[in-house]
Amino acid sequence: MTNLFSYDGLIYKTGTKIFQLLVLNILYLATCLPLITIGAANTALAAATMKMIEGKEGNVAIDYLHAFISNFKMATYFNLLFGVINVLVLLNYLFAGAVSSPLRPFVYFSLGLAGVISLVGMTFIYPYIARFDDDIRTTTKNTSLLILKHGKLSLLILLVAIVPVLLAILSPLLMVFSIYISAFIGFALLTYLKSLLLLSIYKQY
Repeated sequence: MTNLFSYDGLIYKTGTKIFQLLVLNILYLATCLPLITIGAANTALAAATMKMIEGKEGNVAIDYLHAFISNFKMATYFNLLFGVINVLVLLNYLFAGAVSSPLRPFVYFSLGLAGVISLVGMTFIYPYIARFDDDIRTTTKNTSLLILKHGKLSLLILLVAIVPVLLAILSPLLMVFSIYISAFIGFALLTYLKSLLLLSIYKQY
């Protein structure tokens, strides 16, 4: 019983992890407020959670802010790229109904494909930036190759990212619960889970 509550005990370690995730979630929400910084915030959150998992974290707030600043340029480039893609997909979807019937299925398919590519990119690009120091071209190429090479694990990571969102839209009650959880720990917790899976890939390289 004494060991359970000791410095190396399960309760202490679990409580420390939860507190760290709470701190990271607050920092993430704060640094996401200017929408242009969402990419840097996603990268910083991935970097900090991977350090937690590997036991390399110092002060999680400092780790987060250091990753946010050092990866800002690269992450913001991709954030703007995905933002443009998503806006174009949304606008074209709104006007797709005006397209003539023979071409309409092709238009919807193209928009869906562009949306999936953007979603996959946003899921995998930012953690890669947090882990590796490559240029834009190499980052894009290697991220794509890793997704293809580790298809099953990549699909699981993608499910971890999108299933909570799909569940949230099933009912108003789940939506309120999701917003409440996200405000305190949700974003950091999901990133922590994704980082667990991503590290099993990254450690091979």
